[in-house]
Amino acid sequence: MLYDKPTVGTSQYGEYHLYSVRNGDGATEYSFFAPDEVHQKLKDLKKGAKAVITKIAEQKGNKLVVRYEVQTEGAKAPPQPSPIIHQTSDGFYEQMLQSCKDAMKIQTELGGLMDPKSLAVTLFIARSRVSVNGCGG
Repeated sequence: MLYDKPTVGTSQYGEYHLYSVRNGDGATEYSFFAPDEVHQKLKDLKKGAKAVITKIAEQKGNKLVVRYEVQTEGAKAPPQPSPIIHQTSDGFYEQMLQSCKDAMKIQTELGGLMDPKSLAVTLFIARSRVSVNGCGG
């Protein structure tokens, strides 16, 4: 925390709490618009206090649920990674997993010529379009 209190204001989206923070490297400064649940945990911290904020996004059916974990300097347990949810009804998890595996195979066959992330995304988009249009998959 670079200041004792956040800058508070109002925008078209409602009230906001803007914190000036420093990244874990200690050199990079950021402005952080804290969601209300995070602000409630940070509001009592003073200048120089340290906190780790972890944003966790979980897929629940067709909805993406976002929550935050906030640990202050005295906290003992490290943040837990979000659970991997394998159960989906739309088949996109399986398509993405297979696309990633196939992208790694292609990259290996081409001796590292292609970026596996780009390949995986391209394969996933193509496969998901084919599945949605009912032309295969």
